[in-house]
This record gives sequence, C-alpha cells and structure tokens, in this order.
Amino acid sequence: MSCSKAKKTNDKQIKDVPVLKVKVKDTLVSNQFVTDIQAKKNVEIRSRIAGIIQKMYVNEGQFVKKGQPLFKINDSELQMDLLKANAALKQADADVRIAEVELKQIESLHAKKFVANNELEMVKARLSSAKAKRAYADAEKKTVLQKISFTNLVAPFDGVIDVIPFKDGSLVENGSLLTTLSQLDEVYAYFSIPENLYFEMLANDKLGKQQNIALTLPNGAHYQYNGTLKTADGDIDRATGSIQYKVAFPNPKHLIKHGTSGKLIISENQPDAILIPQKSTFSIQDKTYVFTVDGKNKVKMTNIQIASTLRDSYLVDGGLKNGDLIIYEGTQSLKDGDMVNIKKKL
Repeated sequence: MSCSKAKKTNDKQIKDVPVLKVKVKDTLVSNQFVTDIQAKKNVEIRSRIAGIIQKMYVNEGQFVKKGQPLFKINDSELQMDLLKANAALKQADADVRIAEVELKQIESLHAKKFVANNELEMVKARLSSAKAKRAYADAEKKTVLQKISFTNLVAPFDGVIDVIPFKDGSLVENGSLLTTLSQLDEVYAYFSIPENLYFEMLANDKLGKQQNIALTLPNGAHYQYNGTLKTADGDIDRATGSIQYKVAFPNPKHLIKHGTSGKLIISENQPDAILIPQKSTFSIQDKTYVFTVDGKNKVKMTNIQIASTLRDSYLVDGGLKNGDLIIYEGTQSLKDGDMVNIKKKL
C-alpha cells in the first residue's frame, strides 16, 4: 500500500507540458512599427496683411501648381495709398530737379566769385535734403507695393489644398491661417526603433539594406507601394530610449494624406533560420535560456544566442539545432533535470 502511494506521488510530480520541435527553414523575418505619416512638404498659408477676402480661387482638396493664385485680399485702400505715394514721389522728384538746377546756377556764379562759399554750401545741402526726401518717398511707395503683393497669395509649390476655414468676404487678421498646402507626390513614414533593437540591427549589418518595407493603412489595407528606408536622426532620444527613422513612399494618386497613421512592416528573408516564441524562453543574469527535452523526457536548461528580437519571437543563432524539442510554455514551473510528460508536440 505504501509503495502504491509513493508511485502516485511521483506521478503527480511529473508535469504535462507542450513541446515545440525546432525546425530550420527559410523564414521571412518581420518587425512592425507604428508610424506617423507626413507630407514631403507641408506649409501653412497665412495672411501677411489684414483685410477682407475678395476672392478664393481654390477649393478644399484641390491640387494646385506652383505659382497658382489661391486667395485675393481686397486692396482698395492700399491702391489709394499707392496713388498718394506716387504723388509724393513725383513731388520729391520735382524738388530734386529744382535743387539741381539751383545748384548749377549757384556753382556758375560762385566760379565768377559773385556768391559766397556759405551760400553754395546751403544750396548743396538743400539738394541733399531733396534727395533724402525723394528716397523716403520711394521707400514709402515700395512699402505700399509690397503690402499690395501680400494681398495676392499663390502656391509656393505643387500640392493639395487642405481645409479652408474662411469664405469670400471674411475679415482676416495679419497672420490668420487661410489653409495648409501639402506636397503629396511622396510621403514620409516616421517611426522609432528602440535603442536595443537599433544596436542589434547595427551589429548584424541590417541597417541600410534594401529590405522589404510595406505599409498597412488605418483601415487594415496594404498600401500598394513599398518604401525606401531613409537616414535616421543623429541622436537617440533619451526620454524614450529610441532613435527615429523615416521611410519614403511614392504617393502618385495622393491617396495618403498628411497626418495619416499606420503600421510599417519591415521584412527580410532569413535562410536556414530558427524561430522560437519568446514565451518559450526565460532569462537569468542577462542570459537567455530554454528547456530542451531529451529522449527520456528529461529537461535541460540550455543557453541560447539571440540574433534578432521580433514582436513575439526570437531569431536564434546559437544553442539550438534542427529537431531539438523545447518546452513551449510553462517554463516558470520547471527546473533543470525535471522529468515531464509530453502533452502536445507543436
């Protein structure tokens, strides 16, 4: 009776565990990153002068060419100021000519010693004053002309018009946001790589390779074009412990808008790869282990070397070989040398 009880006790200590058979095969290794997509160029079109919108030449969502008129702000008051500036400039021109004629006369009389030196100097001073007033009048006219030019807003580059918050007849202030213009023939998808993954990829010479970079849009659809990895920021963000990269995507149909979100899937073919779930591993003192199972169903703590970290898996480049059996999950309840019953083989 006592022997039977002991056998039952030993049987209870042998745990039923699922195991995974290690397979070496060509694998498409992928990493996913949340991305913020921005237009190649995105600028705010703001009024540089206060006034009433006289004419809107474009609509929201419209594609425009560089130099194409966008808005016209009423300039009737400025046109009156221009007339005054023109008149003042003509008067200043006349005053300069009068002063020049007077100087010639005085210089002729001075040469014949009919006028004193101080009278000549006074005439020269009057000419300098007239020229200064003429320069001031010219500057005033140019100022008015510049303000008038501010009433004509044109597209600084080819792009797509965003929301227009104003209508014809609206009063705008200096600096009012009239719309935003986005150059969408190419977009940049920005994403951050954790610092440890960055150095891991750097060590494995994976940065800068022509990887397959796909984009998943917010509705789950896969974007038809692949992207090209661009240069990273120079610094690692100490607050987040990550470094930012961007991926350029062609956008000829302007399907992707500025500010769109999505997911980047960066993949590469890995020949003769061993891929295991992260939940099959455990760490001790910065080393990673799995429990392998031998032919007698005895577990052994085995150190493995990790080549890459994926979303929920590890790419292993040392410590395991094709055909090895490892504990699939439940490693926390086992110790080196335990006997197990194989419940399920994956």
